[in-house]
Amino acid sequence: MQKATRHDRIARPIPSLGEATGMTTEPSNRTIILNLLRGAVPERADEISSLWSQYGHAVEVAPSTKGVTMNADAKRIQFDTKTIDLFWLFGFNAWRAIEVYSPALVLATITGIPLDQALNADTKRGPFELDYKQRIASAQSLILADQTTEISWPADIPEPTSDRESLGDVQHMAAFDLVAFALAFSFLHEFQHVMYCADNSAPSALPEEEIACDTYARDFMTSGLAAYAKKHGHNFAEVQQKRAMGIALAAVIIHAMTPTHAHWGNRKYPPMAERLTAMISGYSLRAGSPFWLFTACLLIALMRQEHRPLDVIANSNQEMVEALLERLR
Repeated sequence: MQKATRHDRIARPIPSLGEATGMTTEPSNRTIILNLLRGAVPERADEISSLWSQYGHAVEVAPSTKGVTMNADAKRIQFDTKTIDLFWLFGFNAWRAIEVYSPALVLATITGIPLDQALNADTKRGPFELDYKQRIASAQSLILADQTTEISWPADIPEPTSDRESLGDVQHMAAFDLVAFALAFSFLHEFQHVMYCADNSAPSALPEEEIACDTYARDFMTSGLAAYAKKHGHNFAEVQQKRAMGIALAAVIIHAMTPTHAHWGNRKYPPMAERLTAMISGYSLRAGSPFWLFTACLLIALMRQEHRPLDVIANSNQEMVEALLERLR
């Protein structure tokens, strides 16, 4: 591990998926976030630009402090760079969940034995899981820190950058894309809060509003994909699964950002199980899609951290995801 070094500039840690601004001067925070959204959901770039102009809200970078800053009202979206670093750390660590839990997942789904038995049968899992848990603990410690510089940054995880190609590693570039999609989801969620506040149209209950914002962000990122894929010669399933994986990553990051006492819901927020289900379930991806493997491993990791029972039997990764989401309720 090494000490993190950070510049508190928004242009550095916000990925833009390579979207060019066409500007010779440094773009504003508002433009950077708009470009992130346009790059993540290019088939709806004109629509989001129009909405961005219509609502005229500000985008404010707050000073980093303890906790997480990601919120919105009728006039602005606010966040801090430490929260962006949190997304980055979780995104780059997510691949490790596959390394740790996929052997047991494969054994469980092929043989039909309960998942907890398959985990116990994987005698080589121990050191990999310990390393993963230490990494997640390091990422979670960022929530309690005032600044990113207060935590130890893993030596094998690159520091946040907006230049995807500079990462030079295929796996790192894939992680970059997932982080960008996860961030896009979160900013679209906040933008729906902006629209609700400005239009005075929010659901009457705050928990309902949170679920509605999650649904808006997911729908914005996943509807209209078939026409986009066909027009640009992309494989529809591959485009859909990559965005779905980014949203699944956002789900587990939001879970980590939510205080434990609020996981069961309160007057402001719905139970986390409802939010996770709204973000993760219901995709029409084939049973063999990597999305199900990736998401199952993320959920297993989450449930192992919470010491939940995993005596689950499933015949496919998709069934496993559905069963784990049900267990979280």
